[in-house]
Amino acid sequence: MTTIENKELEESWVKQDWVYIKTALILAFFTAIEVFTYFESVHKAPEWLLVTTLSFLMVVKFFLVAGVFMHLKDDNSVFTKMMTMGMCIAWPVYFIMAFALGFLPDWNVIIKVLFLFLPPGVAGFWLGFSFKGGDGGHH
Repeated sequence: MTTIENKELEESWVKQDWVYIKTALILAFFTAIEVFTYFESVHKAPEWLLVTTLSFLMVVKFFLVAGVFMHLKDDNSVFTKMMTMGMCIAWPVYFIMAFALGFLPDWNVIIKVLFLFLPPGVAGFWLGFSFKGGDGGHH
């Protein structure tokens, strides 16, 4: 290999590594927000806001890890859409069971409906369609 080819190869690795570093920093920021929610004496936020925030961050972090670290963003977009559909179906089922078994507070019906369907809808639309997907040729 020539020096020019080596330099181009190094630059391409730096660009690929930078994606992982940025993703790790974003995940660390979201984790800091999650840890901050444990200090009730500082933020005094209502319980419904904490549960909604933590749940939304859970979904966003899940998609970031799946999209970047599991290379879903480079796969065919069908796989991304299938994962998004699965998450949007699993979210309401999980929280309906949590409400039914008393793990979450007895909220107003309107808040329950918004909590069950708004986060997966937003996450599914934003994340599911932001990863356009590749041709699956990275393997």
